[in-house]
Amino acid sequence: MKIIAHRGNDGIHKENTMEAILNSLALTYIDGVEFDIRLTKDFHFVISHDPFYENYFIRRTKVKTLQKKGLNTLEEVLEKIDNQKIILIEIKEETKKYKILCAKLSRLLKKYPLNFYIFSFNYDLMHYLQKKYPDIKTGLLIGLKMNVDKINNSFDFNALNYRHLKKATNKETFIWTVDKKDIFEQINPKQNIITDKPEYIYQLETKVAARQS
Repeated sequence: MKIIAHRGNDGIHKENTMEAILNSLALTYIDGVEFDIRLTKDFHFVISHDPFYENYFIRRTKVKTLQKKGLNTLEEVLEKIDNQKIILIEIKEETKKYKILCAKLSRLLKKYPLNFYIFSFNYDLMHYLQKKYPDIKTGLLIGLKMNVDKINNSFDFNALNYRHLKKATNKETFIWTVDKKDIFEQINPKQNIITDKPEYIYQLETKVAARQS
C-alpha cells in the first residue's frame, strides 16, 4: 500500500502548490503526490485544479500572467524533484487538441528521470496518449458516475473512487479520496491510497501493522 498526498496536501501548505508538493515528497511516510495540470493559452502546463485562477480563465491566459500571480508551471516543480517517489499527474483537459497537448507533455516528461503516472477522466485523451506514447504510464480516473463502465480497460492503472471499491480489478489501483478510518479499513493492502490526510492514514496503517506483528 502506497500513500499518495492528494494535490500535494501535507497539512501545512496550500494544496497544488510547489511548497506542498515538495514538502510531501520530503516526508518519509508519503510515497508520492497527486496534482492537477492545465494548459494555458500559449500551451504551457500550470498546476491548478480549477479552470480559473484569481479570476483568470487559465485556458485563455498566457503563462507569464499566471506566473506573476503566483501560479507554478509543471516544469518549475519538476525541476525541484530529486527522488523516485510517485508523481501522479491528472490532466484537466479543456481542449480537443490532443496531438499538441500530448506531444508537449511527452517532451517535457522526457527531460526528467522521475516516476510519472499520468491520468485523466477523459478516456479518449488517455487512449490517444497511450497509443501515441506507449512509454508513458497511463491511467483512467473513475468517479461516481464517470467511466464506471470502463474499469476493464487497457491502461496501466486505475484511479478509482472509494465507493466503487468492490469493482476494482487486479491491475494497479489508486483509491481516492481516503480520509476516514472506516474507508481505510475497506482498502486491500495491495491497493494504493490517495488522501488529503497522509499523516493520519499513515498512523492507521502503522497501527494495523503493529497488531499483525
